Amino acid sequence: MHATQIYIASQTVRELIVVDPPYSLLSTIFAIIGLLALIGGFFVLSFLKVGFARPLQIFAWLIPILIASPFLIVALVTGATTRITVSADTGTLSARKTILSVPVRSKEYPLAEVRMVSVGVGNVCRFLYVSLEGKQAEDLTGCTDRTGYGEAANAMNAFLEASRH
Repeated sequence: MHATQIYIASQTVRELIVVDPPYSLLSTIFAIIGLLALIGGFFVLSFLKVGFARPLQIFAWLIPILIASPFLIVALVTGATTRITVSADTGTLSARKTILSVPVRSKEYPLAEVRMVSVGVGNVCRFLYVSLEGKQAEDLTGCTDRTGYGEAANAMNAFLEASRH
């Protein structure tokens, strides 16, 4: 259920947590391909006893890195998780993106400035964005083909409405 959709991970009277999970299988496949290219390339170069004395030899050692890099980058990008927390206790809506549990982006909005959370539609994808009082709307999640965006937006808007009363 959670592998292909954004979902509500936790909901209490004081806090709501929505998670946009990583594409675990896709990320794993790309990571394996990238690591096999990297390790396999280094193994072949070691087996052929390619040294580091000449510029062409140094370039030969860079080839496995050049081949593996795109696969490893895609593995990292598809392995990203976005966690959106709406908290009445702190009075904030926060969106934190992590890759392999390492924070890479964090945004925080005071609940007083948040009008509503909506689902945006791109050419072939959907995303969550927050409409702010007197400011331009901002993305909360990346643009994906996941399901569950409508349910997540409805839950966050119901939480925002309840916390205003």
